[in-house]
Formats: sequence, C-alpha cells, structure tokens
Amino acid sequence: MTMKFLDIPLVDHHCHSIVDASRKADVEAMLRITSEAPGAYPIRDLQQRMAWHAQLEIVRRFTGQPVHTMADVAEVMEQLNYGDYCQRLFKAGGYGELYVDTGFAPASAPTLADLSELTGTQTFAILRLEKLAEELYQPHRPFDDWWHALSHEVLQARKKGYIGAKSIAAYRCGLQLHPVRVDDAKVAYAQWQKSGDKRLSHPELINYLVWESAPALARQSLPLQFHTGYGDPDTNLLLGNPLLLRDFIEAFTPAGLAVVLLHTYPYHREAGFLASVYDGVYFDTSLINPLGPAATRRVVAEALELTPYSRYMFASDAHSRPEMFFLAAELFKNAFSLHLDDPLVTRYTSAEARESFARQVLADNARRIYFGEGN
Repeated sequence: MTMKFLDIPLVDHHCHSIVDASRKADVEAMLRITSEAPGAYPIRDLQQRMAWHAQLEIVRRFTGQPVHTMADVAEVMEQLNYGDYCQRLFKAGGYGELYVDTGFAPASAPTLADLSELTGTQTFAILRLEKLAEELYQPHRPFDDWWHALSHEVLQARKKGYIGAKSIAAYRCGLQLHPVRVDDAKVAYAQWQKSGDKRLSHPELINYLVWESAPALARQSLPLQFHTGYGDPDTNLLLGNPLLLRDFIEAFTPAGLAVVLLHTYPYHREAGFLASVYDGVYFDTSLINPLGPAATRRVVAEALELTPYSRYMFASDAHSRPEMFFLAAELFKNAFSLHLDDPLVTRYTSAEARESFARQVLADNARRIYFGEGN
C-alpha cells in the first residue's frame, strides 16, 4: 500500500494564498513562514530549524541549483519562471483543490482566479467571521444596523460562493464559547466603539457572533472551522484546546452544523476523541506538517488512534510560498502511508479498506463535508 495513493488528487480543505511573482525572491519572508515566531525572532535561529532546511532541499530539487544560503535562494528565484515553478510544485504535491481561508493573505496575493491559474488547481473560498464583522463595522454605526448587515451576509454566504466559514475565537477570547444575550452584545459593541479599535476583540461580542451565526451556517450546510491549538504567539494555547468547544458542539451539531477543528496540535488526540464521540465533528493536523516535519509521522498516527477515517482530513495550512504546500503534502502522504502499512493496520484491515481510508482522508471527506458529495 505504501504511497499507492499518490495519484489521488489532494483536496486541501484549509490553506491560504501564495505570493505572486512580484515577491518570488523575498527570501526572508520565505524563511519566516517556516515558524510561527514573531518578526523579532532571530534569523540565525530560524535557520537552525528542520522546516527551513526542508524548504532549501525543495528549492534544490525543483530548480536543480545547489542552494545553501538565503542569498543563493534569492539569486535562483530572481531567474526562474515563477508560474512554471508553482505549477510544478503543486502538480508534484498532487493538489487538485484548495479551500482558501480569505481571512489572511500575504502581501501581493493573487485573486482566487489567478491563484487557480498559478497553481493549476480549483480554488474555493472560506468566509472568516471575525474579518467580516470588522469589515462591516463603522465607529458610529448602530449595533442593530451592523448586526443586520452582518447576519445578512452570513445568510447569503453559500449563494455568494463560500463553501464554509471559519472563526478565530481561539485567538481572540478562547474556545469556551457560550450564548450571549442581545442586550449584553449591545453593551460589548458600545465598548468596542469607545475603544477606537477596528479589531474585534471583545469576548462577549465574539461569542455572540459565533453562536448566533451557527444556525444560519447549518441551514446552508456550510461547515464552521475553528482555529485550535498551535499558532503564533497571539494565541493562548491553553484556550485553544478543542475540548473547550464541547458546549458549542452539543448545541449545534444535532441541528446539522459540521464543526471542523483545524491544526489541533498539540491537542490532536483530544480532537480525535471529540470526532470519535460527537456526530458532526471533523479535524485535521495541518500546520504541523510543514512547520514540524519531525513530528508528522507520530502526530498522524496519534490522531487516528480513536477517530474514524471518515472524520479526518488532509490540510496544509500553507501560505505565501509554493514550497510550503509541497512540503506539507509530501510529509503527510509519507506519514499516512506508513500508518496504513503498519503491521497492526494491515493485519486487521483489507487492502480495499485501506484504499478507501486513503481516498476519504485525502479528498472524499472534504468534498462530502463542504459540498455534500457522496452523502
């Protein structure tokens, strides 16, 4: 079975855009995306991470040039045809579809249509709730007007081409979500207005946004993704434990809402538990693939200790650079292949079952959850 499923086109259900050709030689940015460390973190230490050395190896492999330093990479990038380079990396990674979180994009990111052409994939958009709330906010806009506009946009999300929604509540207030009375939401909104800040950070307002948006998403069969676990220093990792979502899961999955737990590391076992006991819960182990290459095999195996294969999905959470996408795909396929070839797995499952597991995890689960295919 080892790597037999390489021909299955990958569905990456959570990722971001890459840069366009104008930033193809921005090597410091290429280095910094190999870690979630802030901009002040020393370059010399970032260069000592396996994730950076993996990126260098990918550049060597796909350009045929013996690059070893940042200057080497910059020189090679300046000379190459970026469009051709991207096409080759995404094709070699086996990508077929990208479900793009529109809440974050690097500087000079192409449009979704141009991203599709640049990568040779089909691209689809995910709506980030907090970003939508901020875009519709105005310092003197009454709460009722703001909420009417916001809820209308959420209700029209599927018609406008979105295939899912995402919340970054883990970053802003933590995942122990709860219902909020409208009067309390209005008080929180007034405090937001007084703050003079465009960034939505009031816990009660975020809870109101996510809790009240959930029924509208469920009616449209739009999954709701949550950032969980690993992220940049803005997040309190303790508040990103997906177990904190239990009340939300119990409130909305019975009504048909699909809850998708993103990243999950180091809480991938907890995510696997939730997916194994609650209908409507799905998860991935994205981000650890390109940023923690040494952990991928172990994390994939641990993620699958309890969960059905029908609840686990491939995702890269890659952004900015095509090398990051390729690395995520290569590492995940290798780790998942080793899992399927484990003597215990082969002893108790048929070859046909293992092929089905592969198709579900690499593509079919995402299509079923986001588009209803195969239901």
